[in-house]
Amino acid sequence: MKIILLIIVLLIAVFILPLFYPAGITIYFRLFLLLLILIESFKLFNLIFIKKKINNTISNLGTALFSIFLTIIILEILFMFVPKSHDYDVTLGSRLWYAKYWKPINSLGFRDNEPSNINPVILFVGDSFTEGHGLKSVDDRFSNIVGNELHKKGKKYNVINIGQNGMDSKGEYDLMRNFLYVTRIKPEKIILQYCGNDIEVSALNNGLTHSGLSPSSLVDRFLISIAAGSYLFNYIYWSLPREYLSMPYTTFLSHAYKDDNILSKHKNDLRLFVNYAHENSIQLIVVIFPFMNNIEMSDSMYVNYIVNYFQTNNVSTINVSQLVKDIPVSQRIINATDKHASKTVNKIVAKEILNRLN
Repeated sequence: MKIILLIIVLLIAVFILPLFYPAGITIYFRLFLLLLILIESFKLFNLIFIKKKINNTISNLGTALFSIFLTIIILEILFMFVPKSHDYDVTLGSRLWYAKYWKPINSLGFRDNEPSNINPVILFVGDSFTEGHGLKSVDDRFSNIVGNELHKKGKKYNVINIGQNGMDSKGEYDLMRNFLYVTRIKPEKIILQYCGNDIEVSALNNGLTHSGLSPSSLVDRFLISIAAGSYLFNYIYWSLPREYLSMPYTTFLSHAYKDDNILSKHKNDLRLFVNYAHENSIQLIVVIFPFMNNIEMSDSMYVNYIVNYFQTNNVSTINVSQLVKDIPVSQRIINATDKHASKTVNKIVAKEILNRLN
C-alpha cells in the first residue's frame, strides 16, 4: 500500500513540474523522479505478480499493463530531451527548443551579439522572422548572412538585429527608437521586416477582437490539459494538424485589413519608419513576408497592399512571396509545426537584400 501511495505522489509531482518549469535544470530532477517511479513500480510488480501465486489470466493482464506503463515512462523520459520549435510557443518541445538554441542573448535582451557602431551600421528591425524563430543558429538568419557576405567582400559594416517575437509595427518603431537612444547608434541603413500580424495592435486598439488560440472544443480543452504535464503526449498532440485553432486569429487579421479605419491607423505606424529614414538620410528597405504555408492567401490579404504602400512612398521593397512562390511549402518552412521561414528562404532573402544594398 505504501509503494502504491508513493508511486501516485511521484506521478503527481512529475506531471505538475512541467507546468511551472518546462526546461532547465528541473528536467534532471524530473528524470530522477521518473527513475524512482520505475524502481518502485518494479518492486510493486514483483510483490503482486511474482512473489504471490495468482491466476494466470490475471498475471498475464497485469504483465501487459505493466509493460504498457513501463513503455510510457521510458518514452516520457526520452521526449524530455526532444526540442522542437513550434508556431505556438506554448508547447513543451518549444520550451526545450528555446532553452537549447535561443542564443546568444546580449545585454539589451536581443538574440544577437553586443551592438557596436565602430563601423557603419545596418539595423535589422522586425518580429520573429527577423529574430530567427525556428533557426538553431543565428548564422542562418538573413541578417547574419548579409553581414557575413559583406565581410567576405571586405565591406566593413556592423549588422545589428533587434528583431523581437510578436511585435507589431508601432511596437517595432518604439523599440527601434529606444534602442537608438540608449546605444547612441546612428544606422546608415535600416532593414524593416513586415508580416501580416503587424497590424494586430492597431486592430485591437480600434475595437477588433479575437479569441487567440483558445480552443472552443471541449475535446481539445481536455486533450490540452492532459498533455500539459507530459512531454510525450504534448509532443503527440501538437504534432497533429491544428490549423483550425488559429482560424479565429486569421479571420481577425482578414477583417483588420478590410477595415479602412484600422488600415489608416496602421499606415500611420508604417509612415513613422518612412519619415524617420527620410529625415535622417537613412536607406530604408522593407522585406515583406507572407505566411509561408499560404502565399496566395497572404498576397490577397495584405502583401500586395503593403508592397504597393511602400513603393508609393518610394521605399525599396522586397516581396518575399515573389521570391519563394515556386519553392515547395515543405522547403519554405522550418517544419510541419513551425511555419516560419526556413534556412533556404533566409538565404534567398539575404541575397536580395545584398542586391538592394549594392
